[in-house]
Amino acid sequence: MSDETPLPSEQGKQTYQRILGEAFDKPLVGIRELTLDHLFAQIWNREGLSDRERSMVTIALLAFQGHRDQLMAHVRGAKRRGMSRDDVLELMIHVAHYGGWGAGASGQAAAMKVYDEP
Repeated sequence: MSDETPLPSEQGKQTYQRILGEAFDKPLVGIRELTLDHLFAQIWNREGLSDRERSMVTIALLAFQGHRDQLMAHVRGAKRRGMSRDDVLELMIHVAHYGGWGAGASGQAAAMKVYDEP
């Protein structure tokens, strides 16, 4: 690799910070290494979808699966990057209809908690 191209974990750290708005400062052990080197370094940087589109898909899937902590982290990142409260409310209405009322309602409650944070 050239000096201008970051190593995968460095690129992953940069993307993680861009998407979630916080530094990744945990040791790269087990799943964390794959999170940075594969998910954030490679998947989030693929062509074809914008960061906003990937965030919307990620938020919908996390709400559907009931992964509240990860959902809130991704909603915080999307909020920092300018996604509006109304955008997330619409997304949760869509989740409720395609993924189940409970998933949409729980996802909305978690997301709105993020938007109520200072």
